[in-house]
Amino acid sequence: MSDGLLLAFEGLDGCGKSTQIARLEKRLAAAGRRARIVREPGGTELGEAVRELLLGGGAITPQAEMLLYMAARAEGYERVVLPALAAGEIVLLDRSQYSTAAYQGAGLALPVERILELAGQAVQGRWPDRVLLFELDPAAARARLKGGPDRIERRDAAYFGRVAAGFAELARREPGRFRVVDATGTPEEVAARVDAALADVLRR
Repeated sequence: MSDGLLLAFEGLDGCGKSTQIARLEKRLAAAGRRARIVREPGGTELGEAVRELLLGGGAITPQAEMLLYMAARAEGYERVVLPALAAGEIVLLDRSQYSTAAYQGAGLALPVERILELAGQAVQGRWPDRVLLFELDPAAARARLKGGPDRIERRDAAYFGRVAAGFAELARREPGRFRVVDATGTPEEVAARVDAALADVLRR
């Protein structure tokens, strides 16, 4: 086990998780704790190239889409996440393997168990210490999106309904790892819920 702490922020596009990650990073820095934000896919040259392809490219088959996320994840863990944890840092993941299970598994009908098995290899067995799932109605999440939608955000409402259900099922399966956070209300109200959901692991 590493000395660091791995926290994953999950949920539908538009749920506010990226805003809350940035706020938490500032609170941790103010408390004198070393933390870094790592987005998936991204954080490495390969990861950023894969991100551009996945979000801005053309049609990709479900299997290829899933494997591209896995490749970026494997590179990110090897080069960024695991070294940071070994150095005692708190790593704040903006998405993780659970997004792949929800978006490509539940959303695109790929086998979730197979995705999680591959993810275990990609992350070298280092699963998040805590996963915060920001829960928001899919229609409300879509209404929050700004700018032009990316390749995945352009999918229909039925797809995002399946993704939301997939996230909920993952949380039910791993109650010790997941905390479901109500994503409605002001950013300050949600931040208070984030602090409560992380209080036990941040005391370590």
